[in-house]
Amino acid sequence: MPDPQVEVLAGTHLVARSDGVLIVVANRDDVVPTPESAVGSTLLAIQGLIADAARQEQPRSGRTFARLATTWLMGQDDESAVEFGVVTSSDTGIAVFLHGAVTAVLMSGDQHREVLRGRDAGFTVDRVVIPAPDIGAGIFVDEGDQPADLPHARGVCTLAAGAVPGSGAVLWYGEPAARPSRARKSATPDVAPPPDDELELTLAPGVPETGQTPPVPVRDRLRKSDPPPAPRHEADPPLSDPRRARTAPRNPPGAGEVIVAGYRCARRHHNDPRVSFCTVCGIRMDQLTCVLSDGVRPPLGLLMLDDATSIILDGDCVLGREPEPSDAARRGAKPVRLDDMSGGMSRTHAEIRLVDWDVTVVDCASANGTHIRQPGYQEWQRAIPGHPIVLQPGAQIQLGGRTLTFDSQRGQL
Repeated sequence: MPDPQVEVLAGTHLVARSDGVLIVVANRDDVVPTPESAVGSTLLAIQGLIADAARQEQPRSGRTFARLATTWLMGQDDESAVEFGVVTSSDTGIAVFLHGAVTAVLMSGDQHREVLRGRDAGFTVDRVVIPAPDIGAGIFVDEGDQPADLPHARGVCTLAAGAVPGSGAVLWYGEPAARPSRARKSATPDVAPPPDDELELTLAPGVPETGQTPPVPVRDRLRKSDPPPAPRHEADPPLSDPRRARTAPRNPPGAGEVIVAGYRCARRHHNDPRVSFCTVCGIRMDQLTCVLSDGVRPPLGLLMLDDATSIILDGDCVLGREPEPSDAARRGAKPVRLDDMSGGMSRTHAEIRLVDWDVTVVDCASANGTHIRQPGYQEWQRAIPGHPIVLQPGAQIQLGGRTLTFDSQRGQL
């Protein structure tokens, strides 16, 4: 697959390219990004995960990065404050990873347009697209009601490496066809050709000067004579703001915490006593005397849905076509509504219960049953209603016409 052109669109967030991987990180603060700022620290952490994934996986597919990024997010004190998107190109396609209010748009030559929204996922969007869209793939930070879409025409700029401000970026594989206007609004209006006293924005450090043009349009140059913009002081965004919108959110700190006995690694991470390596930092657990101690149970993994969304397992949840009025939801389980075109999903179909360090599934007397296939087995097992079944990492759950996969670091360490 040819190396795509990476066009950066004007904005105040952070766009970067690291080892050929496109990164877009939301900057919700009215500050210039620095390595010490929140957005700068997030970018450096993501670049480190990309480098780790490259050492572990060849050829690159994006799957290792998705696993490392999920583990990193689960270790954050407030993962909802971290919003980013990553597109990894491979020889056969692309891998898209989104978290928070970030949107990806995939455009193919037959005018097929697919939109992936991070804010609509229970935790993350993790999608592998084979083959890659033959026109392009864009990542955009959500800004109110402004639609995310690819520009009508390719620009002349490309980002080879480094980081620059932007609202998003597009990986161009082909020429966009003529279509109705959906273009993303420019951050600045079109202006006449600039006079000689304008200050050119320069490339980020590490971008070759020869044969490259700056990754920002000419119209976004800054006049030396223009006064600096006044700082904005926005009120807290309303609950309907996309930067706060979240399906199946994590429990806030202190709410619904469960204390369990476990081992702490040398860096004080609380772990399942059965693991040999820390599920957060990866160091061996035999560095300590392995004395059991009580601590707050961390998330036990993810449920990966067949539409590339995921649900973080930090508490009990109830799944079904309409699980909100269920007894489980009234007891405090998190209701997760699943759409099912097959008609085989019950209103309250199954529960996911966390018992100590185990993840179990319980059928709620559903009409068509809950079926489980543990890793290494070909046969599906029908759950007896009301009887919990412990899920092993990699186990699949079939509810009506939907298939969910349990993913946990315990199965990888």
